[in-house]
Amino acid sequence: MKKIVMLFLTVICIFGITKNVYAEEVYYTTQNGIELTREEYEFLTTFYGEEYPDIMTQAMYNEFVEDDLINSDVLIKTYTEPQPGLLNPGIDPASTSHSTPYKTVQIGRACLPTYCMMSLKNTWHVSPSIRSWDNIGAYLDGVNLIQHNDTYVSSTAGNTFYSNLNTTNGVGNSVKLPDTGEDIIINMSFKVSRGGTVYGSYQHAMQNTTLANSQNYDISIGGYGAVFLYYGNAIGIYDGMNGVDIDV
Repeated sequence: MKKIVMLFLTVICIFGITKNVYAEEVYYTTQNGIELTREEYEFLTTFYGEEYPDIMTQAMYNEFVEDDLINSDVLIKTYTEPQPGLLNPGIDPASTSHSTPYKTVQIGRACLPTYCMMSLKNTWHVSPSIRSWDNIGAYLDGVNLIQHNDTYVSSTAGNTFYSNLNTTNGVGNSVKLPDTGEDIIINMSFKVSRGGTVYGSYQHAMQNTTLANSQNYDISIGGYGAVFLYYGNAIGIYDGMNGVDIDV
């Protein structure tokens, strides 16, 4: 009996040491009570944005862990237009980030062997005077949409998720800018297969419009930012900001 007790105590000691060696310290606790390690926090804020951890739900975090994105191949590039300003709509993007004095749109990918998680983000540097229905989305060339994960608008007024989706030839969404609030960020994340190019675009309504009008578009390489080809009551509404692109 004495030998059995000694063996049991030895096992407890071994497991206790293992837990102390491999336990990961909590670096940041989100507003939703999700505990993140430093590595997780730095990945999420780098790939999605500084606001993302506090927007993330438990379901979003669970998928992040299950997908093992922390070990993915990440690429985020930034390109600033030499002479900032609105360019001709429909021009080939040929960049991974496009800026004007008012806003920046950026695309990133985190790739695993069979698919990539995409992050398409627009950051407003000023407070837009028109706050209506804008569009964010992507044209997919040589790859397939696996799933749309989420699209949200974040500001000092709060966070709102949207699912006004068009998934023909890619993925597009209509989002309403908040009536009040500053520091506006629009973010869309989605999964695609590998082996092609993703073209991303954010289009801002230059006058007040409706949700129905904002959905009058086809997803096409010939559209604004190589994504949004408008028709009907949407023609002439959007600013024609250049798009972004990245290989996956």
